[in-house]
This record gives sequence, structure tokens and C-alpha cells, in this order.
Amino acid sequence: MTEKVLTDEEKDALLEGVESGEIEVQSSAGRSYASVTPFQVPPRSYIVKDSYPRLKLLNNQVAERIGRDVEQLLQRPTRVTSEELCVQSIGRAWEALPGPIAAIVFEAAPLTGRGVIVLPPATVRLLVDTFFGGDGNDAEAHAGSNFTAGEIAVSNLFSNIMLNAIRDTWAPLLNIAPERIATELSMELVDIGTETDPAINTAFNIEVEELQGSFRVLLPTEMLQPLLPIFDGQKGDRDAAEDARWAQVIKRRVADSVVNLTSCVGHARLPLGDLIKLAPGDVIAIEQPQNAVVMASHVRLIQGRLGVHRGRNAVETVEWLDPQQDNLANTGN
Repeated sequence: MTEKVLTDEEKDALLEGVESGEIEVQSSAGRSYASVTPFQVPPRSYIVKDSYPRLKLLNNQVAERIGRDVEQLLQRPTRVTSEELCVQSIGRAWEALPGPIAAIVFEAAPLTGRGVIVLPPATVRLLVDTFFGGDGNDAEAHAGSNFTAGEIAVSNLFSNIMLNAIRDTWAPLLNIAPERIATELSMELVDIGTETDPAINTAFNIEVEELQGSFRVLLPTEMLQPLLPIFDGQKGDRDAAEDARWAQVIKRRVADSVVNLTSCVGHARLPLGDLIKLAPGDVIAIEQPQNAVVMASHVRLIQGRLGVHRGRNAVETVEWLDPQQDNLANTGN
């Protein structure tokens, strides 16, 4: 049985008719006509990238620093690792968080805005129990109750460690001064932006001996706007004046560098049989050298004449050699 197939002309006519509205389009909702609706991007729409490879590397360094400092605080083997990093709205990030939580709100001048460190109940009590000498096995026992003053104090100690780690790790990019503003026990009391504002949400894991916990850091992208190109791997603008200053410093320090100079004073050719017969005290005759090349780390620098100066063998400088030209000559190019 041969199926009926539309010809190319019939297909073109059908498409033109649908686009112009001359041909009706039937649907379960009733008769309708094809049309093109203009689409306008609303002011609050945005396109975000969630890669930020350089920020991921920095987070790994932050995690390593936190692990060392928390280990000193708790006197227990501790390991912190950076896990997922994603960009999502603040409202969506709030929905995924448990309650109650310890939310440490902080600022980081000269950056504008505020970020937040989120510690779930199990992580808070794991830190508190081990801080006071426990084994951490009761960390889940009171996960549904409010935090005590002691638990909040230990949470603040942990947040100070993390803010210091961020400050020191980000220093090559920007000198910031992170400062804890408040510790809230409900996300409803935290104000770091509107629900639709995008933020970078980074998860961390913490292991204290065989016990595990987690915490998050939420940073609005508006707060990180000056650093986003760098986090994305782009090179920042260079300061020409700063580069010139460093060039002068390097030149001055290079002038003070100490190098070892060597020079060949002669050559001789011997049969291999005569060479192996040499014994202590034998003399190898060489022609009286006239010229010499002074080298630094096997790089030819100076062409000179051999002589004697104040009773010591010396080389009188005739000309400076171009190491690059010398290398080209040696390679035959």
C-alpha cells in the first residue's frame, strides 16, 4: 500500500497558509490561528553561568585552610572538602535548606552587599560536641530543637575561621575584610537580597575523624560583581604604572644577583689510547691561548683576550656577545 505524501509545493503552500492565518489550526481548545508573538526580555531576566572554574579552585584552597584551622580548634583529625557550586535564585536556595539553621551573615568590604554561611543543626552539634571533648555521636540527638548560647558561640568561632580563610585565599585577587554581622536561627530573618536575585551557592563537607557534616556559603552575584570575570577565568586589567614599578624593582634586584663565571683557556687533542695511559703528574701540552669566552651557566656572554693582571690570569673584555644570536649559530639556523 502506497502512502500519500505531500509534494514540496503543497508543503510550502501549507506553511505559508499557517503563517499568514489563512489556514485554520484545530486543537482541543477549539479553533485557533497561527501567529507570531513578540517576546520581550523583562528587566529582571538574566543569564548566569555556573562554571566559575577559578572560584572552584579557590574554594578548594579555602576548604583545605578551614580543615587545618578547625583541626587545631577541635584537636581532632579534620578534613574539609569543597563540593558542588551552582548559581540559583536566593529563594530557591532558601527552600532547600533545613530548619532551624545557624545562618551567619557577613560583609566583606570593599565588596557591597552581604553573604551568609549556613550551618545545619547536625553540623552545629557535631562541632559543639567535639569542641567540648565529646565523641560527636550525639550530634543528631537534638536536631529539632533551638540552638543554645554555647552552640551559637561555637558556630561563630567556626564562621570566623571560614571568613579568615576566604580573606587570605582571595587576597591575590582583592584585599577584602570579611566581618560577621549577625547570627540568625531562621532564614526568614536573613536579608541578603530578594528571592529572585541570583547567588552562588557552594556546598562543603566536613569530616571530624569518622563523623561527617556539611555547610554552605551563599554569595549574591551582585555582591561579587567585580570578581565574576576573574572567577570565570578572564584576565583582569593590568595597571601599567604598577607594572613599571615592578620592572624597576626586578632590574635592581637582578643587578645584585651573584653568578658563577667560567672560561676555557685551551684545547688539546689526544688519541684515546694515550688518554687512558695518563698518570698523576703527566702534562698535557696546549697551545698558548690568545682569546677566551666567558660564560655564565653555560651561556656565552663575553669575548675577550687572555692575559695577566696584577699577577693573576685574567680576561680582558673585547665585546659582549648576544646569547640569542649565539644560540642560533650553534643550532645552525
